[in-house]
Amino acid sequence: NDGYSLNAVYTYINDGKRHPAILFIAGSGPTDYNGTVGVLTPFEDMALAFAQKGICSLRLDKRTFCYASEMDIYAGMDEEYLSDCNAAIEYLEKQSITEIYLFGHSLGGQIATELAARGTNVDGIILFNSSARHLADIACDQYTAQDPSNKDLYTKYADEAKSVTQTSVSGYYYYGASDYYWASYNQINNANNIQIANMKTLIINSTNDKQLFGEDIVLWRALFSTMENVEITVYEDISHFGYVCDTSDSRFMYMQMEFPLKVVLACTEFIGR
Repeated sequence: NDGYSLNAVYTYINDGKRHPAILFIAGSGPTDYNGTVGVLTPFEDMALAFAQKGICSLRLDKRTFCYASEMDIYAGMDEEYLSDCNAAIEYLEKQSITEIYLFGHSLGGQIATELAARGTNVDGIILFNSSARHLADIACDQYTAQDPSNKDLYTKYADEAKSVTQTSVSGYYYYGASDYYWASYNQINNANNIQIANMKTLIINSTNDKQLFGEDIVLWRALFSTMENVEITVYEDISHFGYVCDTSDSRFMYMQMEFPLKVVLACTEFIGR
């Protein structure tokens, strides 16, 4: 796509019947098609589990993973996500499937809402450990949790990142991302996208998520608890990557684990309704 060749895996059920399909959309940062974290491969684990439940899936490397050296200061949402996701959806449309669902993890959840709001040909979205808050505000909270003494500085970075526009780009970096990137991101309104898309939506979060905060769950409920086509599920034990583990101990990523069946079932039941 766009002159870039990306690795991808299409997992399907070879029974001669048509099935629903999921497109996995990874979170922030350079990520391979398995969503690999140490020895853990959450997207692969989910893809195989979904196949056992009659759901096909497509997962792909992010362009920022395969071509990191080429993704310079001028890489924004289109280059990191949207263009390649649209190409992936076009691939799925050519397969023997009944419906297409977007499964967006973390920042990938916000991308899923953007694709849905743009009228992309999908039937529903699953937002997994994602947030309705601005990415800069989440980064500010993450940095502040590690370094409370510099909260004012991190808040200033967040405010400046949120104020960047396409006409004010000048080469500054905030939280490791260029202001070009922030100008592109600032055009996404996650909560508004869900309203515009007005399609069946499953939001899954966890109180054990060390990369998001209680505020994120509170906001989801405040925005969408009364919206008929939006379901909100909150677990107490899964981590940001889905496994039942404590990610505050960095050794978690080097321990083999089973992906929780309850998360898979929540998604398959949602798709089946």
